[in-house]
Amino acid sequence: MKNSLQRLRSLAAVLLSSVLAVSFASAQEWPTKPIRIIVPAPPGAITDGVARLIGEQLRVNLGQPVIIDNKPGGSAVIAERAMLSAPADGYTLMVAPSSVWTDFPFSVKTPFDPHKTFTYVADVASMVHVLVASNTYPPNKPQEILDHARKNKNTVSVANMSTGTRSNLLGDLLSEKSGKNILVVPYKGSAPVLVDLMGGQVQLTFDVLSNVAPLVKAGKIKGVGIVSATRSPHLPDVPSFAELGMPDLVMPDASVGVMILSSTPPAMSERIRREMEKVMRSPKFREMMAAQGYDQPKESTFEELQKKLADTVEQNRQILVKLKMPTTPQ
Repeated sequence: MKNSLQRLRSLAAVLLSSVLAVSFASAQEWPTKPIRIIVPAPPGAITDGVARLIGEQLRVNLGQPVIIDNKPGGSAVIAERAMLSAPADGYTLMVAPSSVWTDFPFSVKTPFDPHKTFTYVADVASMVHVLVASNTYPPNKPQEILDHARKNKNTVSVANMSTGTRSNLLGDLLSEKSGKNILVVPYKGSAPVLVDLMGGQVQLTFDVLSNVAPLVKAGKIKGVGIVSATRSPHLPDVPSFAELGMPDLVMPDASVGVMILSSTPPAMSERIRREMEKVMRSPKFREMMAAQGYDQPKESTFEELQKKLADTVEQNRQILVKLKMPTTPQ
């Protein structure tokens, strides 16, 4: 009996070694066929633009085609389901906003746990949010906005991009600070929000800097506050919420990053992380990112990235508990 048990253990060890060896060999040979990048946004969106830049640099570095597969809608759940239906072999990646990991899980109910199902392996582009206002709206400062909203109850609206986004969370925070006298109006995407903001149909919105900076500089809308501890060099005249004395509206920068299935073999996961580091350090990639108005995050180790994400998740959890925001089934 003892000898049989020892033989079984030896066989298990041999099988495990064989599996690990095959996994390592696959990672070393990767890629031997086209790579697919799933994007939870339509063509032309910020996330789509970043995904295409990543795809082009991967194509150059690895010598394999990279296919961009847009799966917009459903607060990223459509894209996540597409990821789940793919094998965990390193040939299907998802390029998505970090809010898919840090914000959506609290406001969008899914049959799977995104934190356990997906691994966020690389931050690629920073997305600082800005509170902007319509030129037809008289107040210019956050405190003026809050005072105006309290005196003119339910006449001021803040638009958000869609359920679960950072824009959604920030809009609800602003409404809470006004005593819920600012109406939160959901939209489907940034483009229709900015059209209505310029037309005066809505008064306020939180959007990413790369979307609104050209409009602020052109005088088509007003910059009110940067959702960060410091000002942005892209809009140096717009104060940060930290210097405005509103620390509850200071949040870590959102970002666009790369996710893989958590069930991906460790050797393959590590290979993908290394290749993403090469992409982000490429002078050509940095040049293309800058030309599109995207900032690259500060370099960090995988462990530092996971800590940053975990800290943001905890901050968001506390905010959402305070706001008592419901979850939306998908």
